[in-house]
Amino acid sequence: MRSIAFATLLAAITAGLAAVTAELSLRQGGSPGGGGNMVFLLVCTEPNLEPGTCETAGGLNTCTAFDAPFNDSIESLVNTFAGVACAVYVNDDCTGDSLIVANSAEFDNLGVSNPELNNALSSFQCIGTA
Repeated sequence: MRSIAFATLLAAITAGLAAVTAELSLRQGGSPGGGGNMVFLLVCTEPNLEPGTCETAGGLNTCTAFDAPFNDSIESLVNTFAGVACAVYVNDDCTGDSLIVANSAEFDNLGVSNPELNNALSSFQCIGTA
């Protein structure tokens, strides 16, 4: 029974991510090693990476504030790039309470997993080599 539930959950996540894959590819501006801008985070204003509510964010080794409408409105996020870890923060200068979003980690509902950070994130910093 657990394997059926897991397979159903995996299929739902895969379908949701497929809906934003084309957008991610366009926004990445290239593939790893291809010289384009790398995308590290997909942030969404709704739970479960709801298509149409997400935006990509990238930048390496620098603190970046989330622009409107994502500042203090993020409910789900995923690290889209293996080899890079990102930290998301409640303050716009990468300080305060934070959450580490490790290589390919996904938080599909901050209201459940990290309620103190739901609709409270203002900046991020990704560390690694791309």
